[in-house]
Amino acid sequence: MIRPLIVAALTVAVLAVAGLALREILAGTDWDEVRAALHAMPTPALAAALALSAASYVVLTGYDVLSLRLLGRCVPYPIAAIASFTSYIFSHNLGFAVLTGGSARYRIYRRHGLSAAEVGQIMVTAGVTFWLGALLLLGAMLLIVPTVPAVAGWVPSPALQSLTAVLILALLGGYVLLLARRDGAPLRLFGWRLPLPGWRVALLQLALGVTDLLIASGALFVLLPAPGMELYQSVLVSYLVAIIASLVVHAPGGLGVFEAIMLVALPQVDRAALLAALLIFRLVYYLIPLAIGLLLFLSLEAAALRRPRAHRSCDRERTDRA
Repeated sequence: MIRPLIVAALTVAVLAVAGLALREILAGTDWDEVRAALHAMPTPALAAALALSAASYVVLTGYDVLSLRLLGRCVPYPIAAIASFTSYIFSHNLGFAVLTGGSARYRIYRRHGLSAAEVGQIMVTAGVTFWLGALLLLGAMLLIVPTVPAVAGWVPSPALQSLTAVLILALLGGYVLLLARRDGAPLRLFGWRLPLPGWRVALLQLALGVTDLLIASGALFVLLPAPGMELYQSVLVSYLVAIIASLVVHAPGGLGVFEAIMLVALPQVDRAALLAALLIFRLVYYLIPLAIGLLLFLSLEAAALRRPRAHRSCDRERTDRA
């Protein structure tokens, strides 16, 4: 009982701090310019952002498909896709993935014979897939980008940046080598039996995680003025840092945290245009999918409630005929 209250208090505190930081960052912003930038957003950029957002959620369904494969459970792809989509839109927008996205996954998968423990394993595998992709991209970008964007005026030295990149990539390489040595033997941790992928599946996890993050960051990138490859590198690094920070502090949807980091990390982008892009990105990547996901989830729940009644009606008809 105390733990949920502590979590709620920490969430409120994080959002308050993020709000204060964002307010300080936005001080002096000309909101008329922001509105003008919103109205001037090109239609092709909006269409591209919508398409890339949809593509990102399609890639995310691969997390669940891969997790189910590791469990040896056969669930039709449409069901896995809906479970994945509703889970991610709830966790993306509300935070606390175990409570929000986990509950949605469980309610859908339990109707297809999966236990709570198996749903938990799906969430662990999906989480590992995300972190593998995020770390691989972060390590690679730290090597490729000469100087990462400054955050709060601090920029790591080239030596520290290179060392961090090498450590991250070495950690990932060690993980793949460990899987190759265990040859699929499960890992027992705190009483849990966690199936481990083979090294080939691990490479697929890396590919899925990287692809998702590249596409999702691309949905924001196409909304920026005069996008170019040099700018994309800065956007990608900033996006990775913002997403990871949002997950670490459990801010619902990264609200405030994500925007604050992006605004500070991309000073070379016109402030009004960047704010307009961030607002539209939150609409197309978070809010529109949330509305669609809610409709899907509620439709499934309504169908599940009607199904037992239909079965009872059929049973009565059989009894009357007998």
